[in-house]
Amino acid sequence: MDPKTIASYVDPLSVTAGDRLRVMVTCHVGDRFKAQLVHLVCGDDRPRGTGFLEHELDAALNGEYPAREQPIQPGSFACLHGLPGFDAVSFACDLMPTTPDRPRQTILSGPGITLETVDGHLVLTHATGEIRLSEPVSKDRWHHVRIVGTATETVLSCTTRGLTPAEPASRECSASASFTATTSAGDWYLAARDGVAGFNGGIEAPRFEEHGRTIAAWDFSRDMAAKALPDSTGTFEATIHQHPARAVKGVRWDGSTQNWNDDPAQYAAIHFHDDDITDAGWEPDIQWDVPADLPSGLYAVRLTTETSEDHAVFFVRPAPGARRAPVLFLASTATYLAYANQYLSFSRNRTPSDAYFLARPEVGKSMYEYHGDGSGVMYSSRRRPVLNLKPRTLMWSFNADTNLVAWLERTGADYDIVTDEDLHREGAALLSDYAVIVTGTHPEYYSTAMLDGLEEYLRDGGRLMYMGGNGFYWRIAFDPDDPAVIEVRRAEGGTRMWMAEPGEYYHSFNGEYGGLWRRLGRPPNHVAGVGFAAQGFDGGTYYRLREGARDPRVAFAMEGVESVDVIGDYGTQGGGAAGEEIDRHDPALGSPRHAVVIASSENHRPGMLRVIEELHEASEPDPNDPDVRADMLFYETASGGAVFATGSISFAGALSHNGYDNDIARIAGNVLGRFADRTPFEYPGD
Repeated sequence: MDPKTIASYVDPLSVTAGDRLRVMVTCHVGDRFKAQLVHLVCGDDRPRGTGFLEHELDAALNGEYPAREQPIQPGSFACLHGLPGFDAVSFACDLMPTTPDRPRQTILSGPGITLETVDGHLVLTHATGEIRLSEPVSKDRWHHVRIVGTATETVLSCTTRGLTPAEPASRECSASASFTATTSAGDWYLAARDGVAGFNGGIEAPRFEEHGRTIAAWDFSRDMAAKALPDSTGTFEATIHQHPARAVKGVRWDGSTQNWNDDPAQYAAIHFHDDDITDAGWEPDIQWDVPADLPSGLYAVRLTTETSEDHAVFFVRPAPGARRAPVLFLASTATYLAYANQYLSFSRNRTPSDAYFLARPEVGKSMYEYHGDGSGVMYSSRRRPVLNLKPRTLMWSFNADTNLVAWLERTGADYDIVTDEDLHREGAALLSDYAVIVTGTHPEYYSTAMLDGLEEYLRDGGRLMYMGGNGFYWRIAFDPDDPAVIEVRRAEGGTRMWMAEPGEYYHSFNGEYGGLWRRLGRPPNHVAGVGFAAQGFDGGTYYRLREGARDPRVAFAMEGVESVDVIGDYGTQGGGAAGEEIDRHDPALGSPRHAVVIASSENHRPGMLRVIEELHEASEPDPNDPDVRADMLFYETASGGAVFATGSISFAGALSHNGYDNDIARIAGNVLGRFADRTPFEYPGD
């Protein structure tokens, strides 16, 4: 296995005619690389998979380019711009270190001065001297730290608040040295040394004084989504880099509110991490203006060196004013970002991409990981190499969705592609010209604007083919100033890898309450007719046709399906069309009562477990739990539209079985054909 020595990302991810695509590349070996535009059809290169397929295209960007290595410097910090020189600096802040056991963590740095924890002890270092406190700081505890400078000495002190009745109300440690902490004018940094991040934990209310006079002070409870914050005097500005956690509990949080919107002063801290990364900051190696004659679709710039290959994937949406196809594939790019660089996708170390990820953690984590200090990853971005937003990777999320692109191509469907980011920006207007929307295999993460747009489209008579499982599950927020970045707050229940801290359930980007759409009164059942029921990765299974399969309302879907009871007992995803994550029809959770359940899965393996939000006590899994199933269904809307749902992530892996000559592909093709026909469906009533 040749090592992967080239990586890339694009900006923007979704483009249209006339847009400029920027391709950022790093090469770790060699001085040249080649670029080739390709129409990407299927990324599944497994021996028993659908089969990798791409088509080379003529393009002005094709050619050879000089290679260079572009590093990534992870870690969030704040830059305090243009502070004046100090004759004797005084500084104060509230501090909550989360990794004080690390050898060195930089809290503050400025011209010729740093405040750090060194082996857990606060240390102030100046060109003329050093002060070290004898008592170490405490992990996950708030401390009030002060530097007081005079003409003759500098004092460093730390006051720790007691948390429980058993502790003193506060305890203080201080030390002094006979040097004057003079500094020249320039930029200062919080959580970094000269712009290189190196601190984990919370910082609140940084304040600079000189001779008892406030020079600059910041209130981080203001403008939670902003990256540039003026100080209280209006003279200086702080810029925040790499999206540290905002809207988190500060030193004043007392449990009286759970919502930062109600009392921002209790959320005046910023939680920095030395592994935050939302912008690699690379320079473009290729810039290409998208031509007017390039059809909407899935594309990539294939990048090659003598020994390595990478695909810079992007999506082309139809140009404004151009003809719209009857079919629209909605690429689940928000979900792609949630899973961006998920450790489990690479931990097997079987491919060059796996090895690259494991060797280069600076590419950043997914929303399924923890930061180095144990806090959950709440932000994710496309402005970095996303190693599983590429073909020839694990068949999950993006690469699994290429099975659907391959199916659309095989059927000869006339289709366009747009992304979640486009839907969030434009809402229902983006969808209104299309007869049918086809989702990906796993449209799990949805913003309010996205869900509003999709529901409005359905209310106006649109048709939806929900081609996966565990969809419309988590609410997210997009950065209002940078839609390349999304945020999740894993509040209350839900099948999840980490839980949001108490009191931190509201998004910093827009103030909305986070968590499951189901708990927010808008369960996926309202849209898809089904909702998340179970999860398991020890193999797939089949569907058994139900009585509903003979209902005349779904005769169009069943045309050509053989007189059999079982369908989908095959597939590239676990050997069956029903698996991985599955959804069921449940009127108690909002599924339409008039929906026709065509088929239901059965005989799942022991690892297919009920979702945790439906379990109210600890107990052994029931191997015969009737609610652990995938339901394939159809229902009509009162406006003449309709919805078809597969209820299974694995469904798309069965489409290509036997050269697409199978019952799963036949049903899906029948539904696509009828949904693309704009003849209204007759609403049967409830």
